[in-house]
Amino acid sequence: MIRKVKFSNFYSFNKEQEISFLAKKKKTYDYYQSKTDDQITKIAGFIGGNASGKTNVMRFFSFLKFFVCRNINDEFPLMPGIAFKTFFGNDKLSNFYVEFEHNNNVFFYDFSIKKDIITKESLYIKAIQAGSKKIKIFSRQLSTIDSLNENYFKNISISALPKIREDVSFIAFIKKSTYSVDIINSVYDYFLGFKTNINERGEINHVMHQIDALKVYLSDSELKKEVENFIRHFDIGLNSFEIKEDVREKGFSITVQGVHSTKTENNKLDFGYESRGTKSLFFVMANILSALKNNNVVIIDELETGFHPEALNKLIGYFIDEDKNKKAQLIFSSHSLGFMNKLDMHQIYLVEKNNKCESSVFRLNQVEGIRPDENFLSKYMTGSYGAFPKIKV
Repeated sequence: MIRKVKFSNFYSFNKEQEISFLAKKKKTYDYYQSKTDDQITKIAGFIGGNASGKTNVMRFFSFLKFFVCRNINDEFPLMPGIAFKTFFGNDKLSNFYVEFEHNNNVFFYDFSIKKDIITKESLYIKAIQAGSKKIKIFSRQLSTIDSLNENYFKNISISALPKIREDVSFIAFIKKSTYSVDIINSVYDYFLGFKTNINERGEINHVMHQIDALKVYLSDSELKKEVENFIRHFDIGLNSFEIKEDVREKGFSITVQGVHSTKTENNKLDFGYESRGTKSLFFVMANILSALKNNNVVIIDELETGFHPEALNKLIGYFIDEDKNKKAQLIFSSHSLGFMNKLDMHQIYLVEKNNKCESSVFRLNQVEGIRPDENFLSKYMTGSYGAFPKIKV
């Protein structure tokens, strides 16, 4: 689970930002009770005006997956270089840090990038047990490895390793090489498990996301049944989805039809003609249910797209209840603000932009004078917390 992140010079965020998911004395099941004595929130909602930077926060979490798990054999990438933008395209250093809990260990991973070159990268680990110390697993500078922990990299010497591509993470390099390092495989798989509906351009429910969702349904019939059962509560008369894959010599095609309760035998509707809300639920739930099943992180930009506000509240409530005995995390942005009264002040994050076009993000509990029993939605709508749009029309 993600405990804390930091980043700077990333899209509309110029100065360093810190987002913590840690809390104290939270005894509800929408927090994970870590053996470190911290509580980690399982759900985090980001709000703010249009163009405040919410999508860029979602981009950051999605970027972590891309960076760590990039295919190093991709000679003709869709986007050359490392797929992110600096603050207005400047050539300054961008810094990234993520602290996460996985397999009874806390990992500390940081890296810096300048002009599509990874200037430094390191990974540390600390076992969650009394008296444990923070241990370095590896570190690098540019294409050179500084150190390898011999307890993890058995029979692998620095001198035996070829130079690393300066635009590829060391984790991806080791994972895709002939070497097999258990701790690196574990970290790689953790980030590979991130589920997201957003790409580098900020497009949601894009084609590749849709294809991935369809493949999930084709490979997991039980998960598909769960989604159908869930959507029946929102779309009256919809019974199921019929998904067919046609594998050809040059590629493949997947067709989807909704099966409806009608008095006629012709009760199938091509997916393109289903309601926007039904289509959004169909793709979002593939990510959410998969994350719940595998204790993954799921990142959803504009979670409310196509939904009635009550449908969004039900979806959030469903995630919290289904995650009761699990460790999945849902990180989302939304303009449908009713969810603010379903979460506490440690689970809501505000994003705003100043007159220099610099975004910043802060946790609701950091607002001076805030009380835990406030009506967060009502107070936010008065502008009391900040991060409220100033529209001059």
